[in-house]
Amino acid sequence: MIIRMTGALALILGLMLGMAFLLRKWGGMGGKAGTRYIEIIENRLLLPKRHVSLIRVAGHYFLIGSTERGMNLLGRMEGKDMEAFDRIIREGSGKTATGEESP
Repeated sequence: MIIRMTGALALILGLMLGMAFLLRKWGGMGGKAGTRYIEIIENRLLLPKRHVSLIRVAGHYFLIGSTERGMNLLGRMEGKDMEAFDRIIREGSGKTATGEESP
């Protein structure tokens, strides 16, 4: 009886681990394997429980503020605007807005 229960438990755990692997590999529900539609460019902690995040969705950039009460859209930029912003950041610090070293 104990061997049978141990075998059933091992089977269930194996199925759960297999499903977790497949979900991670395929990025959740729908879409092609490895396709990322939303990319978090950078997160910054401003104060405890207050963050600012720069995210990219389909070539558009969004600046999102989040607190314990919710999230707010602080601003948005198109890809060409982000390139100009990147140039300004690079001239001042030697790094791009995404933190990469400039050429």
